Amino acid sequence: MRTSIRYALSISLALNLFTGCTQLAKPKQEVATIDPTLSVPSLNGSISDITATAFEWKSIEDTRVSGYHVYRSAQSTEDQELHRIATINSRFATHFVDEHLVPNTQYQYRFSSKGNGDTESNASETMSVTTLPMIAPVSFFQSVGNMPRSSKLLWRPHPNAKINGYIIERLNVNDQKWSEIATITGRLNAEYIDRDLKDGQIYYYRVRATTFDKLITEPSETSKLVTKLLPPEIKNPTSTSNLPKAIALSWEASPITDLDHYNIYRSSTSDGRYVYHVKLEATKFTDTTKEDGESFFYKITAVDKDGLESPMSPIVLQGSSLTKPNTPISFDGKIGPNGVDLQWINNDPRTVSYTVIKTTKKSWIDRVSVDINSIADTKFHDGDIQPNMEYIYEVLSVDKDGIRSLPAQGIALHYETK
Repeated sequence: MRTSIRYALSISLALNLFTGCTQLAKPKQEVATIDPTLSVPSLNGSISDITATAFEWKSIEDTRVSGYHVYRSAQSTEDQELHRIATINSRFATHFVDEHLVPNTQYQYRFSSKGNGDTESNASETMSVTTLPMIAPVSFFQSVGNMPRSSKLLWRPHPNAKINGYIIERLNVNDQKWSEIATITGRLNAEYIDRDLKDGQIYYYRVRATTFDKLITEPSETSKLVTKLLPPEIKNPTSTSNLPKAIALSWEASPITDLDHYNIYRSSTSDGRYVYHVKLEATKFTDTTKEDGESFFYKITAVDKDGLESPMSPIVLQGSSLTKPNTPISFDGKIGPNGVDLQWINNDPRTVSYTVIKTTKKSWIDRVSVDINSIADTKFHDGDIQPNMEYIYEVLSVDKDGIRSLPAQGIALHYETK
């Protein structure tokens, strides 16, 4: 009569997968029946990888065998008992791969044959295996800073042929969390440009290598960089208000060593929209105006060779062309047979001469005007007159640049012969 011995065995397994590692939870206790007449698996050997181990055993011809049970314990766990981790439901199978193991960890394995119902054979010999160590991190990694709104990352290609790419990670300084910003395909690729960064900002980077079977190494050393600063604001800008139909601007040269040019922006109002006006390399510029006393508001920026532009200064720079001289005052005149005598009072120290505008009214629609220039005195005699003719006189002052004031209120004179 066939005899059976009942043993209390632990046959449940909880696999908790976290970062590629397998951890055994406390097993559920069940009862299995050992049939010592069933053939015991005979292991040929095993091959270990980083997170997996493969086993091979001899084929079993016993037709009562319907498959195999696999038992395992981890050397690093507190519970050293072997627990069932898998069931293979085929007598013809001769291979098994245990995956999601912890790198560089020793494990114990036993195999049994599965019979009808809940019966199984005696366990095979215990086989001790150790997974391979995890692939080393990237050994050399560096970043290049002081670049305009970007960073350059360099690393040495990993020497392990299992590597098929890399993961670039960047630290968010606000919450101190690393985030993946790029994946690089190809073991020999060893460069990445991170773009759209902030000016003058600190960034931290690291790189991880990835394998063809989706393993991820530990990170490389962290590399720190600072992106390029914007050029500083322009200092000591000045403008003029004493040039005829022109405004002269000047400012202190930018201290940056890679200056490319300056930009000048102009607005017709202090709080208006400043529009790009001119690009130049010098620290001086003369703007022209169409009118005397015309005002403009300016902002000046420095631009480096990477196209980074300094902030616009909050200080409003106003300039204007030279205003017209003041109009002469107390303008008066009288007319007689000998001509017209005019006189006035100077109202501006800028005045160097005067111009009298003489208008002859030949009819109510026919008028002729002439300018009498370069009058040095504040009085003028006009002997070129005719009786029974009306004349209108105006006077204006002229400065050294030839800028003329607005004319004084005109006076109309005429006399009639008896």
